[in-house]
Amino acid sequence: MNAREKLLQENKFDPQQLLNRAKRRRNFSERFDHFSDVYVWVLAAVVALAYLFSAIFGLIFALLGQTVAHVQTPWTVWSLQELSPVLLMLSAICVLRLFLYLGPVGVNAAKADWWLPLPISTRPILGRSIRSALLTGLLTSSFVGVLWLIVMFGLVGAYEPLVALYALISFALSGVLLTSLAVVLQSYGLQPRAQRWLGRCIVAAIVVLAAFWFLLQVNIPWAISVVEGASSSVLRLSAWAPAAIGLLCLSVLSTWWAWKRSPRIGARDMRVAGEHQRLALGSAMQADTRGAVEPSSASIGRRRRRGNKLASRLPVAWRILVLRLLRGGRWHATLGYLVMVMALVATVEQVANPLSALLFYLVLCLLLTINVAGTISPLISQPQLTQHLGQSAVKLQRTAVLFAVFYCVIALTTLTGGLALLGVVQLSNFWLWGAAVIVVSLGGAAASLGHAQRKERDWESLLGGSTSDTTVVMVLMNEASTLIPAVATYAPLFALVLSPETGIGWPLWGISVLFALRALRPFLGRAYAGLRG
Repeated sequence: MNAREKLLQENKFDPQQLLNRAKRRRNFSERFDHFSDVYVWVLAAVVALAYLFSAIFGLIFALLGQTVAHVQTPWTVWSLQELSPVLLMLSAICVLRLFLYLGPVGVNAAKADWWLPLPISTRPILGRSIRSALLTGLLTSSFVGVLWLIVMFGLVGAYEPLVALYALISFALSGVLLTSLAVVLQSYGLQPRAQRWLGRCIVAAIVVLAAFWFLLQVNIPWAISVVEGASSSVLRLSAWAPAAIGLLCLSVLSTWWAWKRSPRIGARDMRVAGEHQRLALGSAMQADTRGAVEPSSASIGRRRRRGNKLASRLPVAWRILVLRLLRGGRWHATLGYLVMVMALVATVEQVANPLSALLFYLVLCLLLTINVAGTISPLISQPQLTQHLGQSAVKLQRTAVLFAVFYCVIALTTLTGGLALLGVVQLSNFWLWGAAVIVVSLGGAAASLGHAQRKERDWESLLGGSTSDTTVVMVLMNEASTLIPAVATYAPLFALVLSPETGIGWPLWGISVLFALRALRPFLGRAYAGLRG
């Protein structure tokens, strides 16, 4: 028996009991402050969920293009309802990958610094962390299930309470099952390997989906029956009731297994998991994922040689931006989104319509603003680079603006060209489309500059200090001040998508140019300041 085991047997000190005694001795004001914090966040979650329901129904309406003409492409083989089983499986894989990233068993900085180095049993701390992880998994999976059911019932146009009840129970139990599996994998130290295998599972699912698309394209009978059977069973009680019973048994067994394996989770693993949880929570609180999606040191080592030949002859500021774009993988999201849009428009029924094209441009607007802001943020938010690079701050801002405009022009041209080839948009007014793309790119560059300069915000104090719904709306509008101008500059493109023959009105041009002029501030200098004054 080693010394640590002897100390664990001799010292029966339970740190959780000390924490519980401290909580019981809190006075009324401390308890009321804790209750008010919880109340604020619960109220914000309820309000956000209500708005989210309306947004999802609007999304379905726009994606299916109700009351507008559709374009039937020769590659259309299935509907959104027939794709729902694949989307359900991909959602489960993404949730499991999220739990593996979060630990899921972790401790905060205070517990990690105070309790973990002590020669005492970590079972009480592990027990609380496992219960918190299981509750988080249950709520996360239930939230995904609610969104999925809203989409499915919206597509079908009917609501069945009993099916919804069993489906929600199944989603909640699947969250417990996935969390327990993540705890077991954490106890074995297999999170990186499991992440890699889950990534391969996503690729395999996409390959199977492409294979079924080809089989449906050539009218293979058994493939048609498989797709129709899977799509018709997603809202059947006969499918969800056995699934709930099976998931209940599996969740009980997996929870027992996770509890038995939890003592093998080391202090270092809990500390790293706690850091990941704080990073994810901070990214969600700040509505900024630049910290959470930063590549690991291993991936940086693999990407170190990427772009060397391309950026070797560029100026130093351009070299920084190009290498950040290539090595950081920030172009993956934009390219993946464009590929997904083309696949949906070409293969899914009723998606090839002007309203869905409008939605695709809107999502691309937000994606480009966030993506470009993460790429150019060092040149904008770090003044010390002016000394290291030997260039003024204005010159670095000009480089950032040109890079943002160039990147937005490429993405918008790719989306517009793809939709035009599929017949969704008409490029009869070619010069108007070109001018609109340039103005919109300038507006996206201006929004990216503002988004890259955002400072940290305390959402708890912002929402807690709001005394009415109007104040809450004003706070949210202020937080979205970098995204609203970017959406406003897309007005000419929206007009061309909805009515390509009538052209663009001068008020729309005026609104777009007004917000796009902010990108020219580093080039105009004093002239812009005088014009603004």
